[in-house]
Amino acid sequence: MKKIISIIMIITMFTVLFGCSTEKEEKKVNSGTGHQIYIRDGYSKEIKAIFTSTESNATETVTLEKIKEGKDYNTFSCKGDTKKYDRVQFIGDDVDKSMILAFNDYVNGYHLKAGSNQGNTGIPFVYDNPEKEINFKTVSLKYGDTKKKIFIWTPDDYNKNSKDTKYSVIYMCDGQNLFDSYSTNYGCWNVAESAESMMANSNHKCIIVGIDDGDGNRDSELTPNIGKLSPTAGEEFVNGTGKVYCDFLVNTVMPYISKNYNVYTDRKNTSVCGSSSGGIEAFYIGMEHPDKFSSIGALSPAFLLFEEDVWDKYLKKIDFKGNHPLVYIYNGQGDQLESELYVGAKDMITYLEKINYPADKVVFKEYKEASHNEIFWRAIFPDFLKYTFR
Repeated sequence: MKKIISIIMIITMFTVLFGCSTEKEEKKVNSGTGHQIYIRDGYSKEIKAIFTSTESNATETVTLEKIKEGKDYNTFSCKGDTKKYDRVQFIGDDVDKSMILAFNDYVNGYHLKAGSNQGNTGIPFVYDNPEKEINFKTVSLKYGDTKKKIFIWTPDDYNKNSKDTKYSVIYMCDGQNLFDSYSTNYGCWNVAESAESMMANSNHKCIIVGIDDGDGNRDSELTPNIGKLSPTAGEEFVNGTGKVYCDFLVNTVMPYISKNYNVYTDRKNTSVCGSSSGGIEAFYIGMEHPDKFSSIGALSPAFLLFEEDVWDKYLKKIDFKGNHPLVYIYNGQGDQLESELYVGAKDMITYLEKINYPADKVVFKEYKEASHNEIFWRAIFPDFLKYTFR
């Protein structure tokens, strides 16, 4: 009898030991309600999440649970209510903070890294997937008398031979700043990682197509010539060739993508997005072709290049024929340029109201501390995805 009891005790001891070892390596977070988000951090022993709402200003603080320990970083997790909150900030060890990041059902996780004047940046990732170099293809297409480079990103599971699996397309300005982390001093948008995060948490599938605007002609190419420029606009914006750029996207890039990739070709699954000069150009492209784009992302847009009378005249002449793209406008106020652009972004809401643009098709989001660079456009991009794929 004593022998049997001893064996049982030994088995129990091993079970507890191995159970603790497994628990320390990986724990499943099932407590609480809401959407589960994962955080990777290389320094903090404890992390708290502060969930906030841009609509109600409601807040909630949650302590994350450590679920994995690694050599370079630890993984934490918690749950938050996406119906109540759309932003989140992470505080590590009561001192080390992150910038404010987008939070919604499409956000799987963020890897917190240094690099922002508002705290650690958040690089999107998918839990349990290794972080990797983003692969994309480039092709040069005829652009007037020259050629322009196009950047094309497809998900890892994209199969060109699987014709029955279709993907939505997001066309974006400044393709040189979208995928490559070393493309600028501020890094890149990491749009591919955000898209992967969305696809891991939904049935949506998309590819992203960026147009290179790093050839020195950006100010002209991304400025539509819709009327007299504001007196404060620089000479580099005079006689903008935004129409040429718009025609190139619609008549050259889109047919190329439709022919060579498994994508939807209807407006419901086609979007256009850009920031700064790219923001006003994306808006212009969507307004010129409302029958081709269901959503427009205008982040920190340069709407102030034109004054109210020019915008009024331009918008009033558009015949939408019932096709009103979702207009997602975002702006910060964290530096002088963002503060200046903020005025034009807010004014655009009024201009759209004047032409009776459907109120449910206009979204304005702000981030008061945000500066004019890729780090903050990266932080807000998952919010644009939320509205684009809702």
